Amino acid sequence: MNSVNPPPVRLCRRSSFIGSDEPVDVAVIIVTFQSGRTIAELVRTLRESSADLSLRMIVVDNASSDDTADIVRGMGDVIFVESGGNLGYAAGINIGMRFAGAAGSVLILNPDLKVLPGAVSALLARLRVSGAGCVVPAVLDGACRRTESVRREPRLLGAFGDAVFGSRWVARPAALSQIVRSPSAYETPHRIDWATGAAILIDRRVAEEVGAWDERFFLYSEETDFFRRVRESGHEVWFEPAAQVVHMEAGSGRSPELVALTVVNAVRYAEKHRPWSAGPLRLILMLHELRRWRDPTHRVALRALLRKQRWDSLPSADFGDSPAGTAIDHLLVTRFNLPSRGPESLIRAKEGWLQSRVGLFERYTLPSVQSQTNRNFSWLIYLDPQSPEWLLDRLASSMDAGVFQVLFREEVTWEDLAADAEEATGANGGLLITTNLDNDDALSSDFVDRVQRAALHGVRGALYLANGLVSVGDRTYAWHDADNAFCNVIESWYKPQTAWRDWHILLSRHMNSTTIGGAPAWLQIVHDRNVSNRIRGRLTDPTAHRALFPDAFEHASVPSQRSLTVDAYLARPNRETREFVRAVAKGVLLALLGKEGLERFKEKRHAKR
Repeated sequence: MNSVNPPPVRLCRRSSFIGSDEPVDVAVIIVTFQSGRTIAELVRTLRESSADLSLRMIVVDNASSDDTADIVRGMGDVIFVESGGNLGYAAGINIGMRFAGAAGSVLILNPDLKVLPGAVSALLARLRVSGAGCVVPAVLDGACRRTESVRREPRLLGAFGDAVFGSRWVARPAALSQIVRSPSAYETPHRIDWATGAAILIDRRVAEEVGAWDERFFLYSEETDFFRRVRESGHEVWFEPAAQVVHMEAGSGRSPELVALTVVNAVRYAEKHRPWSAGPLRLILMLHELRRWRDPTHRVALRALLRKQRWDSLPSADFGDSPAGTAIDHLLVTRFNLPSRGPESLIRAKEGWLQSRVGLFERYTLPSVQSQTNRNFSWLIYLDPQSPEWLLDRLASSMDAGVFQVLFREEVTWEDLAADAEEATGANGGLLITTNLDNDDALSSDFVDRVQRAALHGVRGALYLANGLVSVGDRTYAWHDADNAFCNVIESWYKPQTAWRDWHILLSRHMNSTTIGGAPAWLQIVHDRNVSNRIRGRLTDPTAHRALFPDAFEHASVPSQRSLTVDAYLARPNRETREFVRAVAKGVLLALLGKEGLERFKEKRHAKR
């Protein structure tokens, strides 16, 4: 079902840059977008200034419409990767990391730089002497004057000082400015919080430890987030004045929407790391933009801050007119009879469990996957190596038809799933989507399409289509579940975490989490051989949903008005009260016992039944 082509890569050995299979001192990643005017000069100065080092050069292009691609391809010894769309700076870096190969460090460069002689060597020397996680150079402007590129960790007081005073009162206390303005701070090497992301040298081990750049930022604040995560991992960030680059700032330009994105992403950064400060920060930034109201650019930024609904209209990941198949690897993942721990293992051990589950799979799960309107996906099913022959016979026709792939495993971690996903899909796209699908449930016919559309519009991290249906006998219930088991994770291929990174209700601990409403996207079957065996939601007429779930409601009844009334005023309030109590109790037990302790508690309860 997966019909993608690999992103075009052009590789040819010549002079100083080294191919993908050999160890190098530095892997250089440059993300381009409309960079035809500057990229050749950057590459030329990098060659001339780093002749004593072994470099691998990777250029990731975000769908430039100028001559960027032709210029880079003509260089011969540069690895050129087309991202499949304008995916943003962080996404471009993540794609580039896949081609870094065996490199001691990774150098991230803006495409509108000139690298001065000895800069990379000086960065490497500081990295080794200091033991830092990453090092940044001094950044000069087009007239070779030093710029104030070093920053302090964002704080409300600093944001307030910058909003009120701007570039005035340069000598104000450090707490009242996020920009480090003291000239002495640019004269000697020292530890810093972070710096503008024009050039960053990262120790490769630290890059692997910290993981992927956060793609929700698209452009701006992604480096702030990365530097913070470097520091939180126990590593230092250093400034090295002996290393110098010239930033021409002539790449993609600064439209009013991009200016608005800078302030919006500052708020997003606060929401991620200090949620309590996000509201006050919005007010401070509104003050900043209001003081510049006469400038039309700042009016756009102010309007964006005033109404969060406008954030979706700001620049974000865009695959343009590229077919979704060239950009996305989508894998549905089903744990069929994979050995499991905890209370679920007790349910699976019961006589007749597997026979019952196969029947539900054939009745609901399989037809729902085969009815998908968007066929750009693969389906991976995990089976116990000790699976009986009759089960394999039941699944054989679908396996032979290529409906799904089967892997036999005794246990699968999320790291194992990431590796298996690469094998199953070929890892040809710019994005990986993993979707958890239980073997007794069903997807709406447009489920895959809705998830991929969200990915194409820039959603990253955990994604939940919150509205679904619950089938109990001949009755159907509509249920809103903001962190349901039909979870999806949208991410780059660099160090993917997958939808099995944690319990579906805990994915937000590891990544951004997005909930989308709309028509019912899934159907959960409640039956006597299920771990979660209870009615949830409100009684509803299934007739309106038959088109989304072909053949799933053949035996479902249309509830009478009396049944709907009784459910609305008696049964449903009781259910919702029980669900609330269960949720609170589960949250308390999870906080007190942790995941493993809660699993043991649930296992003891199920063992007594």
